Amino acid sequence: MPEPPYRALCILLPVFSLLAAVGGLVLIFAEKPLIMRLCILAVTPLLSLWMTDIRSMYPAYLLWGRSAVRLAIAALLYRLRPREARWEPAGNF
Repeated sequence: MPEPPYRALCILLPVFSLLAAVGGLVLIFAEKPLIMRLCILAVTPLLSLWMTDIRSMYPAYLLWGRSAVRLAIAALLYRLRPREARWEPAGNF
């Protein structure tokens, strides 16, 4: 019986899918800042575009555009984040 083509691909894709699902659940339930979540959400579609044939379902410009918008929102939130006050000792030292 001949082996199916791309046997390694048939094995690795479910493994990576499981890892991506577990990573997504960790990100959802972890207490990570919103900025970090947006950056990760901007990178994962680009990785999918690079590693799989997702172009048959979504045009590449939509994925790039969505990632660019997410990175822009993350940069805006990072710029508008509250600043920490300078620490000074109490009293006259």
